[in-house]
Amino acid sequence: MTGREPIANAAPAGGPSAVVPDAGPARAAAPRSGHQLPDVLDRRFVVVSGKGGVGKSTLAAAIGWAAASCGRRTCIVQLNTRDAMGPIFLGRDAVGYEPVRLDPRLPLWSVDLRPEPALREYGLMKLRFAALHKLVFENEVMRRLLRMVPGMTETLLLGKAWFMEAAEQDASGRRRWDVLVVDAPSTGHGISLLRLPETLLKVISVGPMADDARQMQALLVDPTRTALHIATLPAELPVNEALDLAGEAIGSIGLPSGWMIANQVLPGLADGADCEALVAAVATSDDALLRHSLDNAQAMLRWREQQQTQLRRLRQASPLPVVEVPHQLGPIHVAAVRALAEQLCEAPSAQLAGGALARGVVGVSAPAASSP
Repeated sequence: MTGREPIANAAPAGGPSAVVPDAGPARAAAPRSGHQLPDVLDRRFVVVSGKGGVGKSTLAAAIGWAAASCGRRTCIVQLNTRDAMGPIFLGRDAVGYEPVRLDPRLPLWSVDLRPEPALREYGLMKLRFAALHKLVFENEVMRRLLRMVPGMTETLLLGKAWFMEAAEQDASGRRRWDVLVVDAPSTGHGISLLRLPETLLKVISVGPMADDARQMQALLVDPTRTALHIATLPAELPVNEALDLAGEAIGSIGLPSGWMIANQVLPGLADGADCEALVAAVATSDDALLRHSLDNAQAMLRWREQQQTQLRRLRQASPLPVVEVPHQLGPIHVAAVRALAEQLCEAPSAQLAGGALARGVVGVSAPAASSP
């Protein structure tokens, strides 16, 4: 890949069915929109984590879209979960262990890694012979033993994701993927997953598994290859979990930091004078429908103010730059993902401008300065 290429317009939803990657390079043939991929998104191994229900998978989809639209051969990696990418891009559950193409005009695929096929693939790599693998790994005693080993499922999933980044090649012998976007488990499970190589090395110090664990650990802490983005909502509990995750993953484990992405931020609806006029109108109106509408508007303003309170707290405490993306106010589909991707790619411009963009589409604030 040479240079950073601007985001392209992609095909509308409901295009041709997904396909497995071919051997040659894929490029978007659609018109370009002029955006470029920010440095912090332009890593080979991009991890997106956060509390369940904050839109983590949607943001992973947007980051994947942004990378693919800039010409990067991209795979969104789901980890043994219900398929989130198929419904967004193809309108149905469609993603499994083998890569499935999400859009015919972009180099964008997704996989949903599962422990059983990952174990088989790992065993065949290490033992070389299918018959020997079957003898060792596919007898019932060994299966029960593997199920009893704490963290074995997570080890297989992380190991497969590491292999996709480090060693997986296409038919022409080049690296199969330019960017892997890992839709990591929710906060607690995500921390356990990211700690696995370190935990394994405390138990196993020699042998093939220890060698692989060292390489996984090297990938996770390499700032030239990896970045951790944390998804949250501008609400008290998600902000609390996001700050705890940042402290653990970056401060303790040592993952390279990306962005703290505050999702579903409501737009500014009114200034102070308009709010005062709204309150006065609610108090004096005799029209039931108008009063109901004004009450709803007041509730929206209160919701936004609560969000702004949490965003101020997040900006003050976060060790990562805080990026705000707007509430989509509708179902998540391809057009919404593309809009989010473009907004994320505008974030560095906002940061260089010294704050949120004037139109309120997306804003970035620098992390709080640490105490001397």
